[in-house]
Amino acid sequence: ALFLTAALRTSARNSAEPGALFLTAALRTSARNSALEGPRDSTGEARRVDGRVMRGTRKGPEPVANQWVVLHRVGPDRAGPLDSARTSTTGAYSLRYRTSGDTTALYFVSTSYGGVAYFTSPLRAPRVTGDPAQLMVFDTTSGPVNVKVGGRHLVIGAPAPSGRRPIGEVFDLQNDSTVTVVARDSTTPEWTAHIPAAAENFQANPNGDLPNGAIVRHGTDIGIFAPLSPGIRQIAFTYELPATAFPLTVPVDKPIGIFEILVQEPGAHVQGPSLREVAPVSAEGRTFRRLLAQDLQVGAVVRVDVPRVIGRDREKVYLAVAIALIAAMAAALVVTARRSFGVRRVSPVRVREEPRSQTLLRDIATLDAEFERTNAGDETVKAAYEQRRNELKTELSTALAEERRRP
Repeated sequence: ALFLTAALRTSARNSAEPGALFLTAALRTSARNSALEGPRDSTGEARRVDGRVMRGTRKGPEPVANQWVVLHRVGPDRAGPLDSARTSTTGAYSLRYRTSGDTTALYFVSTSYGGVAYFTSPLRAPRVTGDPAQLMVFDTTSGPVNVKVGGRHLVIGAPAPSGRRPIGEVFDLQNDSTVTVVARDSTTPEWTAHIPAAAENFQANPNGDLPNGAIVRHGTDIGIFAPLSPGIRQIAFTYELPATAFPLTVPVDKPIGIFEILVQEPGAHVQGPSLREVAPVSAEGRTFRRLLAQDLQVGAVVRVDVPRVIGRDREKVYLAVAIALIAAMAAALVVTARRSFGVRRVSPVRVREEPRSQTLLRDIATLDAEFERTNAGDETVKAAYEQRRNELKTELSTALAEERRRP
């Protein structure tokens, strides 16, 4: 993951550079690093990599001749290019090197083709040949290419003390063509996704396959600006949603091969076409319910509802009770003032009975306070509390409706 992140960051930086400029910059960096390192450590392991640079076409891979390849070293002590070579008429290259410095350092080979950088996997064996040493490059295009969503993963966490819920999204993007897709300009992404308008604290996930700078948010749109080569690329980002964003509606605007929803709260209610619940999963000590749907088409809608936070409901109830008490105190002060200043009562005042809604509000507040004081995780007590609270809320709705109808 660390290698991919570093490599793709380099790819993003070099994506706009022609191959010659990329090579010049690499060799200059190599010269600076050599001057800083001094003599090489001769005690390291001697290694060799023999590979080929091939261009993907509809007819099959074709060799790329006279193509520069660069050997890199990335470690916690230092990083930079070590050597370079040109490919033969068959696209072949060969590089010898010796490991040095920190033993966790990674070595890999890159090449730049059509302004896009491509990388091998880390070279771990003393001699690497065949597929692990092959660099597959592609022609580039800014024209329309159907980038499919092989998978979408939506993760909904439990609410924080602030009431906001952390949300994570991961997309598996499939480029089934034989060309690398690049942005037409700095304002037109190759691919877009959408997030809720209420999303806060948006962050691109550094553990995804693309660097942070390649994922840009504009309002509710998330745009991808890094080159998307053939194969599967993964993008990931996180944000937070306030309680008011739920129930959350997730419209499907692109066909999705597999839609996975992970929700931390057991009481959450998830609806969607062909959704089925499977065995839960655990991560970092937290358990998530897991729901899957396959082959979702454009126009499908997934709806996620989560339990309301009891503490916030109680605050609303207390506020309503406080308003009612303030109104009652104000009425009492008016009566007292009239008596104090000798205001003659023209007709007898009938004491108005307290509205049923105010009594029910106090009952709900008392029930909430008692539950939080005595609840010790007993599911039976919790079920009884929730049942009684729902009954009171139903009575409250009826009482409010009746009071609104009265003259």
